[in-house]
Amino acid sequence: MPVTNADLLSDDLLALWLVENAPIKIPFFQAWAWQQVAGKSLIYPRTTALAPAGVMADCTTVEEQLPDISQAEMTFLDYVTRWQACASDLDRYRNPQLLQAIMFAAAKRRILYAYAQQLDSFGSAVGPGLPDLCAAGQLVDMAGGALTLDCLDDAYERITAGTGRPTLIMSHSRSLRTYRKLCRDSGLVPERVPFMLYDPASRRMEDDAVDAFNGTPWLANDLCNADGLGTERTYFMVVGDDGKAGPTRGVTGIVPANLGREMFIKRTVPALVTIDGPGEDTFVTMPAGIAVGSQGALSIIQNYTTAASCGGG
Repeated sequence: MPVTNADLLSDDLLALWLVENAPIKIPFFQAWAWQQVAGKSLIYPRTTALAPAGVMADCTTVEEQLPDISQAEMTFLDYVTRWQACASDLDRYRNPQLLQAIMFAAAKRRILYAYAQQLDSFGSAVGPGLPDLCAAGQLVDMAGGALTLDCLDDAYERITAGTGRPTLIMSHSRSLRTYRKLCRDSGLVPERVPFMLYDPASRRMEDDAVDAFNGTPWLANDLCNADGLGTERTYFMVVGDDGKAGPTRGVTGIVPANLGREMFIKRTVPALVTIDGPGEDTFVTMPAGIAVGSQGALSIIQNYTTAASCGGG
Protein backbone atom coordinates (compact mmCIF):
# COMPACT_ATOMS: atom_id res chain seq x y z
CA MET A 1 0.00 0.00 0.00
CA PRO A 2 1.62 3.32 -1.01
CA VAL A 3 2.32 5.71 1.86
CA THR A 4 2.61 9.44 1.21
CA ASN A 5 5.39 10.91 3.33
CA ALA A 6 4.59 14.59 3.76
CA ASP A 7 5.88 14.25 7.35
CA LEU A 8 9.44 13.88 6.01
CA LEU A 9 9.40 17.57 5.12
CA SER A 10 8.39 18.74 8.58
CA ASP A 11 10.91 16.97 10.80
CA ASP A 12 10.40 18.40 14.32
CA LEU A 13 14.07 18.37 15.25
CA LEU A 14 15.07 20.13 12.06
CA ALA A 15 12.35 22.74 12.51
CA LEU A 16 13.12 23.37 16.19
CA TRP A 17 16.91 23.32 16.24
CA LEU A 18 18.38 24.04 12.85
CA VAL A 19 17.41 26.79 10.42
CA GLU A 20 18.48 26.23 6.82
CA ASN A 21 19.08 29.69 5.39
CA ALA A 22 18.14 28.83 1.79
CA PRO A 23 16.20 25.56 1.67
CA ILE A 24 15.60 24.03 -1.75
CA LYS A 25 11.94 23.89 -2.77
CA ILE A 26 10.78 20.27 -3.00
CA PRO A 27 7.02 20.42 -2.21
CA PHE A 28 6.34 17.61 -4.71
CA PHE A 29 7.16 15.21 -1.83
CA GLN A 30 3.77 16.14 -0.34
CA ALA A 31 2.13 14.26 -3.24
CA TRP A 32 4.78 11.56 -3.67
CA ALA A 33 3.97 7.95 -2.74
CA TRP A 34 6.29 5.22 -1.50
CA GLN A 35 5.78 1.50 -1.53
CA GLN A 36 7.64 -1.16 0.41
CA VAL A 37 9.29 -3.93 -1.59
CA ALA A 38 10.22 -7.38 -0.32
CA GLY A 39 13.58 -8.45 -1.71
CA LYS A 40 16.23 -6.52 -3.58
CA SER A 41 14.11 -5.17 -6.45
CA LEU A 42 10.60 -4.71 -7.83
CA ILE A 43 9.78 -6.55 -11.07
CA TYR A 44 6.90 -5.58 -13.33
CA PRO A 45 5.81 -8.04 -16.04
CA ARG A 46 4.95 -5.88 -19.06
CA THR A 47 3.35 -6.41 -22.42
CA THR A 48 3.14 -4.28 -25.50
CA ALA A 49 -0.20 -2.76 -26.51
CA LEU A 50 -2.81 -5.47 -27.00
CA ALA A 51 -4.75 -5.68 -30.25
CA PRO A 52 -8.56 -5.77 -30.02
CA ALA A 53 -10.13 -9.21 -30.23
CA GLY A 54 -11.98 -10.26 -33.37
CA VAL A 55 -15.57 -11.31 -33.94
CA MET A 56 -16.28 -14.96 -34.69
CA ALA A 57 -17.83 -15.82 -38.03
CA ASP A 58 -19.13 -19.16 -39.30
CA CYS A 59 -16.47 -21.69 -40.30
CA THR A 60 -13.56 -19.26 -40.07
CA THR A 61 -10.17 -19.70 -38.46
CA VAL A 62 -9.50 -17.91 -35.20
CA GLU A 63 -5.96 -16.59 -35.19
CA GLU A 64 -3.89 -17.06 -32.04
CA GLN A 65 -2.57 -13.85 -30.45
CA LEU A 66 0.06 -14.13 -27.74
CA PRO A 67 1.17 -10.98 -25.93
CA ASP A 68 4.86 -10.05 -26.03
CA ILE A 69 5.73 -10.15 -22.32
CA SER A 70 8.92 -8.74 -20.79
CA GLN A 71 10.09 -7.96 -17.29
CA ALA A 72 11.11 -4.51 -16.05
CA GLU A 73 13.26 -4.60 -12.91
CA MET A 74 13.34 -1.57 -10.60
CA THR A 75 16.29 -1.61 -8.18
CA PHE A 76 17.51 0.41 -5.20
CA LEU A 77 20.25 3.02 -4.93
CA ASP A 78 22.02 3.66 -1.60
CA TYR A 79 21.91 7.36 -0.78
CA VAL A 80 24.49 8.29 1.83
CA THR A 81 25.79 11.25 3.80
CA ARG A 82 28.24 11.56 6.71
CA TRP A 83 29.30 13.86 9.50
CA GLN A 84 32.11 13.76 12.06
CA ALA A 85 31.82 14.99 15.63
CA CYS A 86 35.15 15.69 17.33
CA ALA A 87 35.70 15.49 21.09
CA SER A 88 35.39 19.28 21.44
CA ASP A 89 32.06 19.19 19.59
CA LEU A 90 30.72 16.59 22.00
CA ASP A 91 32.08 18.47 25.04
CA ARG A 92 29.99 21.56 24.23
CA TYR A 93 26.79 19.65 24.99
CA ARG A 94 25.79 18.29 28.39
CA ASN A 95 23.96 15.61 26.41
CA PRO A 96 25.96 14.80 23.24
CA GLN A 97 22.95 12.88 21.89
CA LEU A 98 21.30 16.24 21.21
CA LEU A 99 24.04 17.08 18.68
CA GLN A 100 23.53 13.70 17.05
CA ALA A 101 19.78 14.30 16.83
CA ILE A 102 20.24 17.68 15.15
CA MET A 103 22.77 16.35 12.66
CA PHE A 104 20.59 13.30 11.95
CA ALA A 105 17.70 15.61 11.04
CA ALA A 106 19.94 17.55 8.65
CA ALA A 107 21.30 14.32 7.14
CA LYS A 108 17.78 13.15 6.34
CA ARG A 109 17.09 16.39 4.47
CA ARG A 110 20.35 16.00 2.49
CA ILE A 111 19.31 12.49 1.46
CA LEU A 112 15.87 13.67 0.38
CA TYR A 113 17.61 16.33 -1.73
CA ALA A 114 19.73 13.63 -3.39
CA TYR A 115 16.66 11.53 -4.15
CA ALA A 116 14.81 14.53 -5.63
CA GLN A 117 17.85 15.26 -7.82
CA GLN A 118 18.10 11.65 -9.02
CA LEU A 119 14.49 11.73 -10.26
CA ASP A 120 15.52 14.17 -13.00
CA SER A 121 18.80 12.46 -13.95
CA PHE A 122 19.27 10.91 -17.39
CA GLY A 123 21.91 8.35 -18.30
CA SER A 124 23.40 8.57 -14.81
CA ALA A 125 26.22 6.16 -14.02
CA VAL A 126 24.79 5.49 -10.55
CA GLY A 127 21.27 4.55 -11.65
CA PRO A 128 18.19 5.50 -13.66
CA GLY A 129 16.05 8.59 -13.31
CA LEU A 130 12.55 9.17 -14.60
CA PRO A 131 13.78 10.10 -18.14
CA ASP A 132 15.48 6.69 -18.37
CA LEU A 133 12.24 4.93 -17.38
CA CYS A 134 9.99 6.89 -19.74
CA ALA A 135 8.88 5.21 -22.98
CA ALA A 136 10.02 6.93 -26.18
CA GLY A 137 6.43 7.47 -27.30
CA GLN A 138 5.71 9.33 -24.06
CA LEU A 139 8.18 12.16 -24.79
CA VAL A 140 7.28 15.53 -26.26
CA ASP A 141 10.51 17.24 -27.37
CA MET A 142 10.28 20.98 -28.09
CA ALA A 143 13.75 20.99 -29.74
CA GLY A 144 14.74 24.19 -27.96
CA GLY A 145 11.55 26.01 -28.91
CA ALA A 146 9.10 27.94 -26.76
CA LEU A 147 6.69 26.16 -24.45
CA THR A 148 3.09 26.18 -25.72
CA LEU A 149 -0.24 25.29 -24.15
CA ASP A 150 -0.96 22.91 -27.04
CA CYS A 151 2.25 20.96 -26.43
CA LEU A 152 1.59 20.86 -22.69
CA ASP A 153 -1.81 19.40 -23.59
CA ASP A 154 -0.11 16.85 -25.84
CA ALA A 155 2.18 15.63 -23.05
CA TYR A 156 -0.76 15.64 -20.63
CA GLU A 157 -2.92 13.52 -22.95
CA ARG A 158 -0.20 10.89 -23.41
CA ILE A 159 -1.02 9.64 -19.92
CA THR A 160 -3.20 6.57 -20.37
CA ALA A 161 -2.86 4.79 -17.00
CA GLY A 162 -5.65 4.91 -14.44
CA THR A 163 -8.34 7.38 -15.50
CA GLY A 164 -6.20 8.70 -18.36
CA ARG A 165 -5.09 11.85 -16.59
CA PRO A 166 -2.03 12.57 -14.42
CA THR A 167 -2.37 13.13 -10.70
CA LEU A 168 0.86 15.15 -10.33
CA ILE A 169 2.87 17.51 -12.54
CA MET A 170 6.47 18.14 -11.41
CA SER A 171 9.11 20.59 -12.65
CA HIS A 172 11.61 23.20 -11.57
CA SER A 173 10.11 26.53 -10.47
CA ARG A 174 11.52 28.03 -13.70
CA SER A 175 9.16 25.88 -15.73
CA LEU A 176 6.24 26.68 -13.46
CA ARG A 177 7.01 30.40 -13.86
CA THR A 178 7.15 29.89 -17.64
CA TYR A 179 3.71 28.26 -17.58
CA ARG A 180 2.24 31.16 -15.59
CA LYS A 181 3.72 33.65 -18.05
CA LEU A 182 2.32 31.65 -20.94
CA CYS A 183 -1.16 31.85 -19.40
CA ARG A 184 -0.89 35.60 -18.78
CA ASP A 185 0.39 36.24 -22.32
CA SER A 186 -2.61 34.27 -23.64
CA GLY A 187 -5.04 36.34 -21.56
CA LEU A 188 -5.76 33.41 -19.21
CA VAL A 189 -5.65 33.26 -15.44
CA PRO A 190 -3.25 30.48 -14.32
CA GLU A 191 -5.17 27.61 -12.77
CA ARG A 192 -5.23 26.87 -9.05
CA VAL A 193 -6.70 23.80 -7.34
CA PRO A 194 -7.35 22.98 -3.66
CA PHE A 195 -4.46 21.24 -1.93
CA MET A 196 -3.30 20.46 1.63
CA LEU A 197 -0.12 22.32 2.53
CA TYR A 198 1.92 22.41 5.74
CA ASP A 199 1.40 25.61 7.72
CA PRO A 200 4.37 26.28 10.06
CA ALA A 201 2.33 28.68 12.22
CA SER A 202 -0.26 26.06 13.17
CA ARG A 203 2.16 23.12 12.70
CA ARG A 204 -0.38 21.13 10.75
CA MET A 205 -1.61 20.55 7.23
CA GLU A 206 -4.09 23.22 6.11
CA ASP A 207 -6.44 23.70 3.16
CA ASP A 208 -4.77 25.84 0.53
CA ALA A 209 -4.38 25.99 -3.27
CA VAL A 210 -1.52 25.28 -5.67
CA ASP A 211 -0.79 25.85 -9.35
CA ALA A 212 -2.47 23.41 -11.74
CA PHE A 213 -2.86 22.49 -15.39
CA ASN A 214 -6.10 20.86 -16.56
CA GLY A 215 -7.02 20.46 -12.89
CA THR A 216 -3.86 18.51 -11.95
CA PRO A 217 -1.63 19.97 -9.19
CA TRP A 218 1.74 21.28 -10.44
CA LEU A 219 4.37 21.14 -7.68
CA ALA A 220 7.98 22.28 -7.79
CA ASN A 221 11.12 20.17 -7.49
CA ASP A 222 13.94 22.71 -7.68
CA LEU A 223 16.53 19.94 -7.93
CA CYS A 224 15.35 19.27 -11.49
CA ASN A 225 18.12 20.81 -13.62
CA ALA A 226 19.10 22.91 -10.60
CA ASP A 227 21.83 24.88 -12.41
CA GLY A 228 19.60 25.68 -15.39
CA LEU A 229 22.20 24.48 -17.89
CA GLY A 230 20.74 21.16 -19.03
CA THR A 231 17.49 20.06 -20.62
CA GLU A 232 14.42 21.57 -18.98
CA ARG A 233 11.74 18.95 -18.28
CA THR A 234 8.20 18.85 -16.94
CA TYR A 235 6.87 15.49 -15.73
CA PHE A 236 3.26 14.33 -15.93
CA MET A 237 2.59 11.33 -13.68
CA VAL A 238 -0.03 9.08 -12.19
CA VAL A 239 1.45 8.70 -8.69
CA GLY A 240 0.70 5.55 -6.70
CA ASP A 241 0.42 1.81 -7.29
CA ASP A 242 -2.70 -0.12 -6.33
CA GLY A 243 -0.92 -3.45 -6.83
CA LYS A 244 -3.52 -4.77 -9.27
CA ALA A 245 -2.86 -6.50 -12.57
CA GLY A 246 -3.85 -3.59 -14.74
CA PRO A 247 -2.88 -0.23 -16.17
CA THR A 248 -3.49 1.62 -12.89
CA ARG A 249 0.03 0.97 -11.63
CA GLY A 250 1.75 4.32 -11.58
CA VAL A 251 4.97 6.03 -10.49
CA THR A 252 6.23 5.54 -6.92
CA GLY A 253 9.31 5.58 -4.77
CA ILE A 254 10.36 2.17 -3.47
CA VAL A 255 12.07 1.21 -0.20
CA PRO A 256 12.92 -2.19 1.32
CA ALA A 257 9.98 -3.64 3.25
CA ASN A 258 12.05 -4.47 6.34
CA LEU A 259 12.77 -0.78 6.98
CA GLY A 260 9.15 -0.04 7.85
CA ARG A 261 8.19 3.63 7.95
CA GLU A 262 11.64 4.78 9.14
CA MET A 263 13.55 4.73 5.87
CA PHE A 264 16.84 6.17 7.17
CA ILE A 265 19.63 3.99 8.59
CA LYS A 266 22.09 5.56 11.05
CA ARG A 267 25.50 4.07 11.88
CA THR A 268 27.84 5.70 14.41
CA VAL A 269 31.43 4.42 14.83
CA PRO A 270 34.57 5.76 16.54
CA ALA A 271 36.25 8.36 14.33
CA LEU A 272 39.47 7.17 12.73
CA VAL A 273 41.13 10.59 12.52
CA THR A 274 40.32 13.69 14.57
CA ILE A 275 42.39 16.73 15.50
CA ASP A 276 41.39 16.95 19.15
CA GLY A 277 41.12 13.37 20.29
CA PRO A 278 38.49 10.65 20.01
CA GLY A 279 35.28 11.50 18.21
CA GLU A 280 32.50 9.88 16.21
CA ASP A 281 31.87 9.22 12.55
CA THR A 282 28.20 8.91 11.62
CA PHE A 283 26.88 7.62 8.33
CA VAL A 284 23.23 7.94 7.33
CA THR A 285 21.95 5.91 4.40
CA MET A 286 18.64 5.35 2.64
CA PRO A 287 18.19 2.51 0.15
CA ALA A 288 15.50 3.74 -2.23
CA GLY A 289 14.54 3.65 -5.86
CA ILE A 290 12.04 4.77 -8.48
CA ALA A 291 9.37 2.52 -9.95
CA VAL A 292 7.25 3.08 -13.04
CA GLY A 293 4.55 0.41 -13.18
CA SER A 294 2.70 1.20 -16.39
CA GLN A 295 4.69 3.34 -18.82
CA GLY A 296 1.39 5.00 -19.66
CA ALA A 297 1.63 6.57 -16.18
CA LEU A 298 4.55 8.86 -17.12
CA SER A 299 5.07 11.42 -19.87
CA ILE A 300 7.63 14.22 -20.23
CA ILE A 301 7.76 17.48 -22.14
CA GLN A 302 11.37 18.58 -22.52
CA ASN A 303 13.96 20.81 -24.17
CA TYR A 304 12.00 24.07 -24.18
CA THR A 305 13.02 27.64 -23.44
CA THR A 306 12.00 29.13 -20.11
CA ALA A 307 11.01 32.61 -19.04
CA ALA A 308 14.02 34.88 -18.47
CA SER A 309 15.12 35.53 -14.89
CA CYS A 310 14.85 39.08 -13.64
CA GLY A 311 17.99 41.10 -12.89
CA GLY A 312 19.18 42.29 -9.52
CA GLY A 313 20.76 40.63 -6.52
